[in-house]
Amino acid sequence: MKRGLPRAARCPLLFSLLLVSGPQLAADDGFRQWATPRSAMVTEYQQFLDRRQLGHVAPMRFLLRSARMWRDCGASEFALAPKVQWTNIVPTLRVVSALQAAGMVDAKRVASGYRDGALNRCAGGSARSRHVLNNALDFDLAASPDNVARLCHYWRSKGPALKLGLGFYTNTRIHLDTSGFRTWGADHTHKTSLCNQSS
Repeated sequence: MKRGLPRAARCPLLFSLLLVSGPQLAADDGFRQWATPRSAMVTEYQQFLDRRQLGHVAPMRFLLRSARMWRDCGASEFALAPKVQWTNIVPTLRVVSALQAAGMVDAKRVASGYRDGALNRCAGGSARSRHVLNNALDFDLAASPDNVARLCHYWRSKGPALKLGLGFYTNTRIHLDTSGFRTWGADHTHKTSLCNQSS
C-alpha cells in the first residue's frame, strides 16, 4: 500500500464512489457522507459478500438502507450490522439473487435492511423482527399483479426448502427473510397475505 495515496484511494469501495460524477454523484452523496468514516468496515463487508459470490447482488448504498422511517425516527438512512450478524444475510441474499435474475425484485429498490432495536421499535417493527438480526430485506416493487403471482408461486414451490418468509405490506411493498417458511399480509397474519388470494 503506497503511503502517498489519499485515504479514499486505499479503500476501493470508497474510491469507486468518489469517481462517480453528475446526477449519480448527487444521489450517492448521503451514502458517501455516511460511508467515509466507516470505509474500512463497509469495504470489509463488501469483501465478505464477494467471497460468497454475493457482492454483485445489491450495491452497498442500497443494501445498507436502514428503514423507510429513518427520518421520522431521527436515525441514519444507512446502517451496517454488527460483524457477528453478517452471515445471517447470506441465505436471504441468495434468494434475492434468484428473484432478481427472474425479474421479480430489483435490489436497487431495497427499502430496509439491518436496523438496530431502537430504530426497529420506532419504525413499528415486530419485537421478533428479522431486520435486527440482519436476515431480512424489504423491497419496493413496481405495481404488477403478475409480479405478486410470480412471487407467491416462487414462495410456494421453493419457500419450504429455503425457509422463506414473504410478507406483503401492500402489493408494492414486500418483506423477505430466510427464518422460516411463512407468509403474511397487512395485518401481519397469514390470512391477509396476497399469496392466499393469488392462484
